[in-house]
Amino acid sequence: MKLLEGGRAGQIWRDGDTVIRPSGAWTPTVHRFLGHLRGRGFPGAPDPIEITGNQEVVSYVAGRVCEDLSDQFVGSERMLLSAANLLRNFQSASQGFLESDREVQTWMLPPQEPYEIVCHGDYAPYNVATADHVAVGIIDFDTAHPAPRIWDLAYSVYRWAPLSDPANPHVTFGLDEQLRRAEIFCTAYGATGEDRLQLPDMICRRLQALLDFMLANAAAGDETFVEDMVAGDARLYLSDIDYIRRHRDRLLNALC
Repeated sequence: MKLLEGGRAGQIWRDGDTVIRPSGAWTPTVHRFLGHLRGRGFPGAPDPIEITGNQEVVSYVAGRVCEDLSDQFVGSERMLLSAANLLRNFQSASQGFLESDREVQTWMLPPQEPYEIVCHGDYAPYNVATADHVAVGIIDFDTAHPAPRIWDLAYSVYRWAPLSDPANPHVTFGLDEQLRRAEIFCTAYGATGEDRLQLPDMICRRLQALLDFMLANAAAGDETFVEDMVAGDARLYLSDIDYIRRHRDRLLNALC
């Protein structure tokens, strides 16, 4: 077996064509959802294999995963376009699960009304597999939860533009390029005029929801989220909310 790098260091392993990961109370629901995606003909997600004890086994999604947008491979316009298309295709395949699944549904993140589809919840470069300079697959569905489509679009634009203060560590692009990339992503995704008008405020709402979830879990003693707080993740999200609000009008002009 090979230890995989990334989130939850030391806990995710590859064994041939499978991946062994920690499971949670939400994992049975996520496995049924992954089966739904496969049944809808979406090839870019892991296949659910089994849940044993406190671990799950899913198929390995082949491709390179990298979150550094300064890497020409990851930060290229071609990758941006393909990532937006992949998100749209995923959302189309997601349709129908909430209505057809007859089991009790448990999710890690709180559902957000209106419950249009199951969103991925963390559609960022570090959760997208790539091949031949395009996005081809999505990994880590722990954060999947019912929400409107724009909930996923908002977080995706935030991560892929990225709409983060260039003064923060590891932010590759300045504001002008961020706005250009945000518009490219929205156009490739097929965002409506109404979507675009809602996006600045929706991104802030999405980040605040994430921040509230992190703070609540850290207060409950969850070590992962305690470590996130120590690392300054909460301060970063607060800074980005302020950054987006300060540049809301310019973002709207770029999108609309």
